[in-house]
Amino acid sequence: MHINIGFIFLVFGINVLYLTINTLRLIFQNKGLIWVAPFFGMVEITLYTMGLNYVLNSLANPLYLVAYALGFGLGIGLGMLIDRWLAIGYVIVQIIIPQGEENQDKKTLVHLLRDAGYGVTEFDGIGRDGARMVLEVLVPRKDEKTIYDMVLSFNPRAFMLSLEPTTFNGGFWVKRLKRRRQLIAQRDRKNK
Repeated sequence: MHINIGFIFLVFGINVLYLTINTLRLIFQNKGLIWVAPFFGMVEITLYTMGLNYVLNSLANPLYLVAYALGFGLGIGLGMLIDRWLAIGYVIVQIIIPQGEENQDKKTLVHLLRDAGYGVTEFDGIGRDGARMVLEVLVPRKDEKTIYDMVLSFNPRAFMLSLEPTTFNGGFWVKRLKRRRQLIAQRDRKNK
């Protein structure tokens, strides 16, 4: 049985690229990026058809199928890493801490977050062990780790979870985004 190393790398590479693009297309589709997702879909289906055609025409050699499968797995992982790096969109970080707990200088977590420029919605809750302070902070995904680090430095026992909103309207971020767009438009008019 003849093994073509170049063909193995071709099948592997096509599938890595196909699945990376597939993962990104799904992410862009879920984020509602209506012009980006279809383009990625066209590239994705082209690569899929080519790779599958190559493997189906070479089923006599199982190494080609193994290369195809390895490329599939690596492509998914690579797409996920690229998604983390791009950090497109926003998350709502919900923070739950026992009510009244403050750090040494008596500055509350709410003030720490607001001083850092984040909008914070706060409300009271009741947990199994008593009163809780519940905070919701809408942040760009790229800032999610920063929020977690800030909260954990304030209270290492804080319970946190992140939710991904599909849309939002009004409030702190919408005003901030509109102001940013206005500043960019003014700058562009001055540069013309």
